[in-house]
Amino acid sequence: MKILKVLTLRGPNYWSIRRHKLIVMRLDLEDLVERYSCDIPGFYEGITSALPSLVEHHCSPGVRGGFLSRVQRGTLMGHIIEHVALELQNLAGMSVGFGRTRETATPGIFQVVYEYQSEQVGRYAGRAAVRLCQSIVENGTYSEEELNQDIEDLKELKAQAALGPSTDAIVSEAEARGIPWLELKTRFMIQLGYGVNQKRIQATLSGHTSILGVELACDKEGTKQILRNAGIPVPRGTVIRYFDDLKDSVDFVGGYPIAMKPLDEITVAVLPSI
Repeated sequence: MKILKVLTLRGPNYWSIRRHKLIVMRLDLEDLVERYSCDIPGFYEGITSALPSLVEHHCSPGVRGGFLSRVQRGTLMGHIIEHVALELQNLAGMSVGFGRTRETATPGIFQVVYEYQSEQVGRYAGRAAVRLCQSIVENGTYSEEELNQDIEDLKELKAQAALGPSTDAIVSEAEARGIPWLELKTRFMIQLGYGVNQKRIQATLSGHTSILGVELACDKEGTKQILRNAGIPVPRGTVIRYFDDLKDSVDFVGGYPIAMKPLDEITVAVLPSI
């Protein structure tokens, strides 16, 4: 199996208008495209041994053990990876349950869709799910040591993404009121709502004060990220912290001439063509 692409969805989307946090993994099943789980020797025993908690997944039968009954009768690997990615997150302390798996117009290529709470955790869980299922297909097992390491890594990523106490209190109240929210990729800001109703906060500071705008305007890379995420074209660039990184950065932006600027100051230095 091969992961071709991983997308992180934020907000109402093609798959769900209620589930705003979804990972879409484009997966090539390769030689497993026509092999159902019931046709793979030892797969059912291997998956139930590695993740016995999958018995709690109801799936389409709508009863406890429903998903495992599908595995025993025979289902494709994309569907299994969807449930494993969800269960790994559950084991790491994040309650998620929504998922969908659909074949694309290209034979053997599937869209595996599953819910996440933390983006990095969700993306890691997808990769770990593919690794786990591939190991069981090939060896009939997935070692307890590897599984424990996956769960520890997921917990660590969850802790790194944890909100501060003030932000967490505001987000919890937003959820209680049915207000959608998402983390922005700069300056620890949170967006509440969408479109014309959106508001942005940083801890207990809101957009009603100009301080957020001032701080963002002084952060060139943060400003570019906000504009890029809004679909506004920005110059290609990168941040370097050591002189040794300069050559790779020049190659990344397409070569000379380039402009070099301090990250959070107004002074500008231009590096001429060489």
